[in-house]
Amino acid sequence: MNTRTDGPRNVPALLNTLYDEGRTGTVVISGTPGGRIHLRAGRIVAVETPGAPSVESLLRTSGRIDDAAWRSACAADGGTEGGVGVELQARGLLAPEEFEIACTAAVFDGAFALALSPPGHWDVTEAVSTAVVGPAFEPQLLAAETSRRLLLLSRLWGSPAEFARTRIRPVADRPSSVPSRYAALLTAANGRRTPRDIAFALGRGTYAVMLDLARMAELELLHHVKPATAGRPSTAPRRPTLRTHHLPTPTDRPLPRRSPGTHRPHRTDSE
Repeated sequence: MNTRTDGPRNVPALLNTLYDEGRTGTVVISGTPGGRIHLRAGRIVAVETPGAPSVESLLRTSGRIDDAAWRSACAADGGTEGGVGVELQARGLLAPEEFEIACTAAVFDGAFALALSPPGHWDVTEAVSTAVVGPAFEPQLLAAETSRRLLLLSRLWGSPAEFARTRIRPVADRPSSVPSRYAALLTAANGRRTPRDIAFALGRGTYAVMLDLARMAELELLHHVKPATAGRPSTAPRRPTLRTHHLPTPTDRPLPRRSPGTHRPHRTDSE
């Protein structure tokens, strides 16, 4: 992990620092899964990580946007940040609210996936352009929602980190009638796939898949060994008394601020 003593001690504290300073940039996180958090004027507009499906994966794998339409929109966006979403909406393939929902889901799901294991280290760079930019969120909201999701899964299953690495296998004698999303999960679960693998296969969020699997386990639809509850990386910001670490100053012009509180995370559970 990052061992610097002159700056924020974990990623949530770092994001809060960058928010306080109104920074535009990209936080590059190493480790498993690792990823990138894109900030504009201190707010989070995108999270990219191998641990959770991207907006592209959510829209294409689910069948909401076909491959040809996505490629065409990418080719026409001129390489501008967020241009893909603009193109999809201009062509009438997605309503603005549909695109915002997909972007919001990907941001919160990406943050959840990053919280499942400790980061190796992190660096703050100048803003890295990303094809998909959605609503902007304050880091405190992201941290609070991530903590809520981790706590809920801990209550239903045990350690979320262990759960994420569990290979899921359905029971042999499945009930004749289950909700359609459960049926899709039972078909995708082949004994070799983890919840993350299943999420990518179905074009669903990693958290949403894990939540459904945890509830399916309670209904005895899955074979699993319930792990003992274990600790997890903290999502509560911790700041040292003295802070002298200087972050690089991005040269990119910040995008317009969005008013905080306008958007809320796309919930996939009833809690």
